[in-house]
Amino acid sequence: MARDRNNVVPRALGTHIPVEPEQSAEACGQDDSQRSSAAKASRKRVSNWNLGSIKRFPRPTAPPAMAAYKGRRWLPDNRTFDDYEGGPTIEMLRPPSNVHPTMIYHSARMELSAAWATWVDHGYRIKPSTFQMFYQCRPLDTMEHIMPIGTLDSYDSSMQVPDRVTGAYSLDRTGAQKGGSGVRISDVVILSASDMIKSAEQYDPPLQEQCRYGHDLFVRGCTSGSDGDERPIYVDLELDAIRFDEDDISISVDIDSIIWMTKTLRLRGTIGVYMTPPFHSKPGISKHNHAYLDLLIPQSEEDAHEPGGRAEWLSLRVKMDSIPHLCIGRISSAASTLNVYIFFPRLKHDDAISGKKVTIIPNEVEDIFWDRVLLPSIGDCADISWQAYMKQSLQEARYKNKGGSGTTGGKGTQKIIPLSNDDFLEVQVRMHDRIKDGHMELSMFGSCFFVLEGKGIKLITKDGQRGRFQGPEDALLHNLPDLDWNHMMDRTHGELLVDVGISFTPRSSDVPVVGLWRLDALEASFGAGGYNKGQLHHHNTLSRYGALQAEMQRERCQQTHVAFRSAYNLYYEAVRTTNNQVSFAMDSDAYKTSSNYMTECFNIARVLTGSKGKTYGVRDEYRTSGKAARLILESVMSKAEEYLRSDPVLWIPSEVWFGFLARRVREVQRTQIAIVRRHPQNLGILTSILNYMLRSTTSTPIVFDSHLRESLALLEYRNVLETAGMFFLQDFDLANDTCLYDVQQQDDITVLALMGANTKVQRARTAARLEISRADAESESEEFPLGRRPSWARLKSAIASSPAHIMKPWVWLSRLSRTQLSVGRLFVMCTRHLWLMLKDEIFQGIRPCPESLQEAMKCWTTTSITDTLAAVTFDACNIGLQDHTGVTPGRMGPRSKSFAHRLSIFFPSPELLKKGGSQWFSLWTGEGYIAEFHRLLKGMDDDEKTLLQDGLADIFSNLHCLPASTAAAVWRVKQSAIVFVTNPAFYKIECLGRAGESRRGPVVRRPVNVIKGKRIFTADLMDVMPFDALGALRKQSDRQKRRDLHKKLTKANKHKRVPPPPRSRTRSRPFPLSSPNPVCDDTMDVDD
Repeated sequence: MARDRNNVVPRALGTHIPVEPEQSAEACGQDDSQRSSAAKASRKRVSNWNLGSIKRFPRPTAPPAMAAYKGRRWLPDNRTFDDYEGGPTIEMLRPPSNVHPTMIYHSARMELSAAWATWVDHGYRIKPSTFQMFYQCRPLDTMEHIMPIGTLDSYDSSMQVPDRVTGAYSLDRTGAQKGGSGVRISDVVILSASDMIKSAEQYDPPLQEQCRYGHDLFVRGCTSGSDGDERPIYVDLELDAIRFDEDDISISVDIDSIIWMTKTLRLRGTIGVYMTPPFHSKPGISKHNHAYLDLLIPQSEEDAHEPGGRAEWLSLRVKMDSIPHLCIGRISSAASTLNVYIFFPRLKHDDAISGKKVTIIPNEVEDIFWDRVLLPSIGDCADISWQAYMKQSLQEARYKNKGGSGTTGGKGTQKIIPLSNDDFLEVQVRMHDRIKDGHMELSMFGSCFFVLEGKGIKLITKDGQRGRFQGPEDALLHNLPDLDWNHMMDRTHGELLVDVGISFTPRSSDVPVVGLWRLDALEASFGAGGYNKGQLHHHNTLSRYGALQAEMQRERCQQTHVAFRSAYNLYYEAVRTTNNQVSFAMDSDAYKTSSNYMTECFNIARVLTGSKGKTYGVRDEYRTSGKAARLILESVMSKAEEYLRSDPVLWIPSEVWFGFLARRVREVQRTQIAIVRRHPQNLGILTSILNYMLRSTTSTPIVFDSHLRESLALLEYRNVLETAGMFFLQDFDLANDTCLYDVQQQDDITVLALMGANTKVQRARTAARLEISRADAESESEEFPLGRRPSWARLKSAIASSPAHIMKPWVWLSRLSRTQLSVGRLFVMCTRHLWLMLKDEIFQGIRPCPESLQEAMKCWTTTSITDTLAAVTFDACNIGLQDHTGVTPGRMGPRSKSFAHRLSIFFPSPELLKKGGSQWFSLWTGEGYIAEFHRLLKGMDDDEKTLLQDGLADIFSNLHCLPASTAAAVWRVKQSAIVFVTNPAFYKIECLGRAGESRRGPVVRRPVNVIKGKRIFTADLMDVMPFDALGALRKQSDRQKRRDLHKKLTKANKHKRVPPPPRSRTRSRPFPLSSPNPVCDDTMDVDD
């Protein structure tokens, strides 16, 4: 809301208790406007939407009271600071109703940009106090708001199990513990993370197989007894806690980032200015960085026509990221890179259709600024000796910046011209002059200002770089010499925001540990510091451990100069991306268990497993003014030691924590594979819930989809966290048709669209379910998942998508134990050498190195291959699939080789010529297994050679699958995936059939009759009450009914159809016909 903040009366700061508001269905994204009453009645309804969110902990300690501020607050206004007269009025800014962001000239189908209509001067202006977030005073009571202790003296950090789990509460009205009747709860098992890992390690099969122990512990949240008895668990990480003395924890202080807002950018060194607009897919500052500006809104039409100049000075507090801006240069050094942005407040506007903020400046507007403002201004200020290196126009700059392919623009390296501080100051003056001289054509670039942003500089400032400097501030000045720190600290030139970070890391050399903030203590500390509610982060959906971020209350922030606080756990650095953007496989990938989803899960598990040997502490950051940051740096160490004594951090072994996360990832992934195989009607909803649990292991996902928010509320997410300590799907049942009863039982079209599912295919699956339920007596789904005679196309598709579902499991045959030693040794050597040929980058597991024949054959199962390689694909084999007559009716393409005949590919005869350029060449020579095979053959007679060949052929006939090798290539790759061919002896079919012969699967052989029989429908109609559409039909008496019936009967008899008399049956005669009787003259007249 706009206001004149010079006239806002300061108020005293006390305490307040925020009350959690009730969330409505509309606010949570549930829209039932497209559903009928019957459709609504068939869906589950959310009784309390608050149950789908996280419950906050109490804030027992009030923040310190502060008197109303009476000093100077803002810089005085200056009518010459910006152009305040003659701009657009607020009545002129109504968006045109007939102009859209893109217009199309239909005669030529040419798209024309409409930037001329929306990217204009919208009337916003800046004042001297626009950049000020804090009062013009020294920071007041700053240290009282830094790491305050909010817990009470009776707080026990080790008691993290609530009373409703332990039963440690009294039923007396007074709540007294002694002499009262208590409650004893014995059906809940309290387990630590290490206990859960040890219990699940009893059995960890491949992902394609079920694991009851892991699934029950990490997905359902219950124990699995041998007698089938299940008991819910509560996860208590305090049982794994490691205690440290105060001296065993290292406290380090650093400056993590800086943000400087100013109208005139002044430096001590040089700045590199881009000669062409840099390529970008989003704004440079794309999300809220907790920095605000106070923009002067357009004046009214009435005030513009009043004599004496402008009298309205209403301003609006806006977020920095909501103002359109461009990155025009950077300040680089060996330590870091600082980006320089130019902001255009006059271009600030909302989209006319969506109503959202528009911050990405179109290319046409960027080109105008570079071509008519920036480049000419640089050329005006350059020395004569620079003219040969200057670009006079944007077209020239782009021509010289084109790549080797001859194309201009794109993501190529930008040409940068260095400008000294004096030169850049002169360029800024020329830019303002050119904008002013451009009048209406360039007026939208007026009121511009600069923002200098430097992120990720903590390592060059941490504790003065181990004593080399006096402190973080001194280290910052020495490592970034191009900054004029004294000028930036002067608040008359702008506002400087500094992030001061305090890290706590144990000196544990024996056992690596991970630090986790206790949320109850952290919430109390934020409340004692006067911070807002903020954003609470539950790591791995744990109820009592995570992170918290919040801004300070505005009036308190303006006095203390503290804007924002963020307390998080440093183990996040193990999975944090370079751009700090959470990227995970989409729900649509998990819905299909695509290679992206599988690869992402394996990569996360690998990173988590590799982090077990490192120590990660916790961190507390504050975004403050420059003066407040200097005050914090001087006295924060004693404050940090005092805060650490309140025990707000849990220290747990790294091996336990990362093992806990990795096993959660594995079991959720296993469950996703299982439900995709079953494909229930609510697969999309279940996928969203499981993917939410999976994302929570590395970050705190934001719930955007309404169906996921609804599902969490139906599952009572908040209550599960409180009673189990972690989110579990306690009623999940893979044997059930929909697996989870408490959520919606069928995906609607919105969910299917988000999952990328084809509604036509979904309807086919539904029809197939109806047919399967009707023919349930056959019960062949397990033995023949695709039916007894599937088509070749269907078999290939099933093998490529889910081979484990179509193929029988591989088993070790007892007769293979009697295989000759030389035969087994050759095959083990073959297996080792073939896997050894592959690069390390394609493995997601351990490279196979078998020691026995059984282990070597197990390396070629579909499950082992899927767990070993990151990207694989399986092909079907059409040999040996003929019917009883010896015919393969549905086989397509050439006949494949049987696995026994593939022996000649992997163990070729010595008489064959080896090709020097093929992949097989290295195996033919030296220590290769083919060379060893040939050496064995030389010392054998014919009978021994036959036994050797027969033994190898027997082994090959019983392999699950093999590489799709040819005479020229050992390993074949198709679309970045290694190709394997499967053994048809393991297919769960009788033989191949023609298309449409299969009796299983989503393709239905005949349409399912969904209409009732006539007799049943007639009987149902008699039971239905008559429907009166208008409610205006009178009830007839019995006499009237008889009269109406009589009228209908008499009318029917009157108009009853009389059939014609029967025709005489005469024998047909050829043309012309002759009548048996002559024609009379009075019947027909004939003219002569």
